[in-house]
Amino acid sequence: MVNSKVIRGGGLIVLAGSYVLVERSFNNDVVNAGKSMFGNLIGGGRGSMYNTCDADSKTLAKLTSVNLADKAATDVKYNFYSIDNPKEYLGGSDAVVVEQGPYNLRKYSVAYDVAQTPSTLTASSSPDPKGALEYSTANAYLVLDQDVTATSNLKRNADLSLATGTKQTLPVTQRALATHLSMSDSVVNFAPDYLSLLGANNDEVNMILSLECTSEQIANIGAAGKSQCAGNELGDTAASNCACCMMDDEFALATSRNTGVPPPFTNCNAYFDDEGPILSRLSLLASHDGGVAVKSAGEKKYDGSGDDFTSTAFGQTEIHTALLQSHTVNDWMFGHPSAYLGLVGFYTQMEEAKRSLASPLSSTELAKRMLTGQMDADISFQLGNIADYTSKVGSVCFATCLEGGDCSGTAPGRDETSDVDKIKLGGIECLPYTSTFETKAKCTAIDAALQADPNAPGYEACACANDSDEWSSQGCCLAGGMHDGDDLMGEGCLFEVAGVVDPNYAGMDSSVANAVDLGAALQSWIDREAPSASSEFMCPAEGVQIDEHAKFAYYETFDGDDDHVTYYHTGNDRIRQGDVADDASLEYKTAVTGTSGRYFEPKGLFAKVGTSQISDGYPQAIPHPVYIPSAKRSIDFVFPGMRQNQVRNQLCGTEECIVSARLLPNSTVFAADEASGSGMPYAGLQPVGHTRGPSATGRPEYFHHPLYFDGDAALYSQQNSSHADGVDGNGIKIYRPTTGSENPGAFDASAPGDNYQLVDKAYVDSQQGTLASHIDFEVSTGLGARQRMRFGTSYSIWECDPATNAHCKLAVNSKGANGCYATAGATAFDAKTTADKNDLATLGRNDLTYPCSAANLLTPNVVGGKILPMYWYEESTIHATAEEVDVLAAYADSYMQSGDVFITMLTLSLIGITIGISMVFLCLCFEQKVGGLCARWSLISSHLKLTFSFNHSCFQHL
Repeated sequence: MVNSKVIRGGGLIVLAGSYVLVERSFNNDVVNAGKSMFGNLIGGGRGSMYNTCDADSKTLAKLTSVNLADKAATDVKYNFYSIDNPKEYLGGSDAVVVEQGPYNLRKYSVAYDVAQTPSTLTASSSPDPKGALEYSTANAYLVLDQDVTATSNLKRNADLSLATGTKQTLPVTQRALATHLSMSDSVVNFAPDYLSLLGANNDEVNMILSLECTSEQIANIGAAGKSQCAGNELGDTAASNCACCMMDDEFALATSRNTGVPPPFTNCNAYFDDEGPILSRLSLLASHDGGVAVKSAGEKKYDGSGDDFTSTAFGQTEIHTALLQSHTVNDWMFGHPSAYLGLVGFYTQMEEAKRSLASPLSSTELAKRMLTGQMDADISFQLGNIADYTSKVGSVCFATCLEGGDCSGTAPGRDETSDVDKIKLGGIECLPYTSTFETKAKCTAIDAALQADPNAPGYEACACANDSDEWSSQGCCLAGGMHDGDDLMGEGCLFEVAGVVDPNYAGMDSSVANAVDLGAALQSWIDREAPSASSEFMCPAEGVQIDEHAKFAYYETFDGDDDHVTYYHTGNDRIRQGDVADDASLEYKTAVTGTSGRYFEPKGLFAKVGTSQISDGYPQAIPHPVYIPSAKRSIDFVFPGMRQNQVRNQLCGTEECIVSARLLPNSTVFAADEASGSGMPYAGLQPVGHTRGPSATGRPEYFHHPLYFDGDAALYSQQNSSHADGVDGNGIKIYRPTTGSENPGAFDASAPGDNYQLVDKAYVDSQQGTLASHIDFEVSTGLGARQRMRFGTSYSIWECDPATNAHCKLAVNSKGANGCYATAGATAFDAKTTADKNDLATLGRNDLTYPCSAANLLTPNVVGGKILPMYWYEESTIHATAEEVDVLAAYADSYMQSGDVFITMLTLSLIGITIGISMVFLCLCFEQKVGGLCARWSLISSHLKLTFSFNHSCFQHL
């Protein structure tokens, strides 16, 4: 028999060995492996494993890639809102707005002018020269209304510059547009750039008067001691002591008191004659631009005469407004010409241009400078190079024009040409070019008259603003010319209206049949569009979780600035014409901050030992700011605290999947906040219009979630008109199809049927999952995996409150014909002398009211300040590559294997402990007739089973 001391000694050795085995396995396979992996996942002291500090950084290669075959594109969808009853809406009825879409695009983006520069976000005393990644972005779009083959020949040089390489053909992109939808579908909505022009002139009445008079001459209307301007004084900036005209009430009063003899003034209403030269011209140009009809023959004229409207000077039997316009989806998306803004924008800015001159110029030379964009810095409505743009429109639209008729066709599609200028204008409606084409006939007649008599009275030679002789071939934007006494300056000029998307240079590949050349499109963007540099913090200082690591991948600048003006606060809850220029306005700037959604602050290794994950899928309980370019601000995305449907989000590589977290916009993003303006005039809106569009005044533009979710219920009806001192009404009804991708059929407001849903807050709340933006990211590394950004844009008509805006007083109606601002009217009437009040009462002119918006001549009954949606978009991007997911899956496998090794070693150790203790107590097969000890060991071992039962979920790494 073996000596019991030997057995017990051996037992002690077994126990010691088991302890050592567990301790070493724990340190090597749990602690050290976990620490090493934790360090790797958070970038080895650089804040993220996706930093761009190293020269061979895969992240840098990914972010600057121009391999469009492998680089993830962005799928874009636009849903537009069309006003189904435009004339009725502008006449004072509720707007019936119908959603159309989605219209599908695929966006390809590449970075150019790439540089690595020191960061402004680092606290390091020796900033890394590669701290920030600076770049501009070029975009090109495939329209997915058919199957598309695309090519590209871009390559990236070692110095990060772009070059031309071997052309590659991308996989065919399938049609995504529903069969009942087309890019030629019409949408009726506000014309945003017209709203900009209207704001620059305050309102319609003042805009029309400014076509003839200076601002001082208009301000002198009704002023004591100011006589009527003579014909040669109207519009002359030196003639500042005379009045443009006399208001209709004063004119009628003076005529009545002078036994029917009118005073030596022009009645202001003479400028508002539907059949006169001004309104006739404006209506014609508006109709060319797709402006809707607001009056038909037989309705009363605008001039207060009480006469019926018959036809304009150009034979139109309808009056058209430029406020609401009908355009194709193609034109709304990518831009279109405007004949109205080309002429009216030019003339209304003439005074400012003249006043900015150090020395006088001839009218033709001044016009050339204005129409080529050289004076944009001096005027409140920027014209751009109208002359050049008009010529380019002519190159695609001249062929649609009929001699003696109009240009009512469309330009060739983008896929039909490789000419860059023509590609940009692909598919546009050509009707606005009619006014340009007409200059050809007029200038030809002028030339013939001057050939016969160089001094022919009433004739001056045409001068194209671009210094060409295109007047003789296709027509042009005129800086000068006179035809039979009519001044042609500004005629034929087309303003470039920007689309809601971007310019699109994706056109025909001349070397590959039936293909679109994306490489050439992106290069054209780089060559023609102004660069707009942004930078991201991609290489923080080294350290152990230092503060700046939390800002990894934050934007440092966007569009070249580290902050942007987003809002001017004047105490009003709606955007108004004078907000920007008002000395009392508080200018709010928003700092550029937050990520692009491609990367976030990593959490590090955080999963149970032995599981096949490196994260439990729960992110840090902090806001994750994401910069939204459309809003020029960041929006906090947060984890809702629970997984959707209790199912983990997954990211899948080539074979394995890992868990991710889904972030949603904070529900208070557009809540009321005076500092940012959000929530004004309703919760759910962000006013962004102060800095949008071509005018210094901005426009009433609002940013929001699709269909205003998380917003006020009142947004879906907007019946309250108290802000305009009007009765309830002239609000909105929104409908959207319920049939998904299927054709819902024509919409009938009187019987929408089951295929259209009336939108209210309850409906929107039920659809939030399909309307809310979201971002999926891998928690341990902060890798942004995929995102779907959904936001919308709305507009309203400018308000025109005579109590706070003196310009609006010119639109008064003393016969109670208008429905708003009666309180201001009563105040104005009470301020008159007793004699005036008595005489006006005798004339039936004692009920002063005002139009309900700045559209205060053609459509006085539509209420300003009501928010109407124009579109919402969805941008879906997959950021994480399968290779990146595979790397993380490999980490997870390695972590699981380490856990398995530790569990195996622990199991073996438990067996060893059992044997060792049995040997010490001489139990089991080591029993030496010491039953008492064995009995005690049996009791102890039963407790040890509980004590050493191992639940590996207790071991976690933070």
